[in-house]
Amino acid sequence: MKPDLSNLSVEELKRLQLEAEALIESKKDQAVEDAYNQIIAIAENVGLSIEQILEMGAQKRKQTTRKSVEPRYRNPSNVEETWTGRGKQPRWLVAELEKGAKLEDFLI
Repeated sequence: MKPDLSNLSVEELKRLQLEAEALIESKKDQAVEDAYNQIIAIAENVGLSIEQILEMGAQKRKQTTRKSVEPRYRNPSNVEETWTGRGKQPRWLVAELEKGAKLEDFLI
């Protein structure tokens, strides 16, 4: 049941607000501490330190670099201009399509 605050004075409401803010901060701190303790427990379960786990994660991110995608479309007017078919269409392709060309005309 929600308490009725309408009968409280401005001073009482301000005091209540300060108490609520302090409680919110305390609960946030406790949540962070709980999360930290869970992380320590997980690290201990696998026999590593938190630092070792973070280092492994950083190495893994470095290893999973994206592979380059081969281009699927080429500008016949300038063979240096290609497009993979992903992301925004390049200006040269948009210009050709506006002139009435079909996307299939540029397939490699």
